[in-house]
Amino acid sequence: MEPLVTGMGLVKKYPKRERPAVDGLDLAIYPGDVIAVVGHNGAGKSTLFDMIGGLSRPTSGTVTINVDRTRIGWCPQREIVDWSLTVRQNIALGLELRQPALRRKSRAVVAKVAETLRLDAHLDKTAQTLSGGELRRTQIGRALAGDPELMILDEPTTGLDPEGIEAVFGYLDDRRRDGAAALISTHETSRFSGHCTRVVAISGGRMIADMPVDEYLACSSRPTEDLWDVYQQLKEDSR
Repeated sequence: MEPLVTGMGLVKKYPKRERPAVDGLDLAIYPGDVIAVVGHNGAGKSTLFDMIGGLSRPTSGTVTINVDRTRIGWCPQREIVDWSLTVRQNIALGLELRQPALRRKSRAVVAKVAETLRLDAHLDKTAQTLSGGELRRTQIGRALAGDPELMILDEPTTGLDPEGIEAVFGYLDDRRRDGAAALISTHETSRFSGHCTRVVAISGGRMIADMPVDEYLACSSRPTEDLWDVYQQLKEDSR
């Protein structure tokens, strides 16, 4: 099976920083993968996402993308919405920028995403009137519209209530069964273990684990479903 994206020997250095933000990472994303990326703040997760998503070039190494870029849904950690537009218009804009061929079908596509993310009642509200959770779901909707083959979601559950979190995770489950893939970081490490297929753990810009979720959880010295518990132990073992 050909990977959708392959990163080889990825290094990212920033001026005035002694150590690379990402230091020699290899990563392949295959159809049906839902990859949880786990790491402390500053571990290199967002930098990795930016390189895989094409927003930042690696200092060295290569990223090979074998999926049409119009079929990649991207939700960065920072907020990117148009404040004066409605929820409906924001989601439609995300779709039309990636897949202009679906412009005529955008209303139906937007309605489907809004139902999935429980945004039905907010479609005609402007972004500036939304709560933090509604705003975050709108940004996620921009990334998910059109059912992309690859989703890159950096902390999408930040600010969401339990219902919103389950909506996002449920969508990922459905898309995985259709062969779509996702690269996702989330602080909901205790809930996400039941929805991901692989775990990539990063510490200090270096990969300390890349394995199926069951094998990853089995690395713990005690029974746990929390990806973060295992990460803490692997981080200590890697020192």
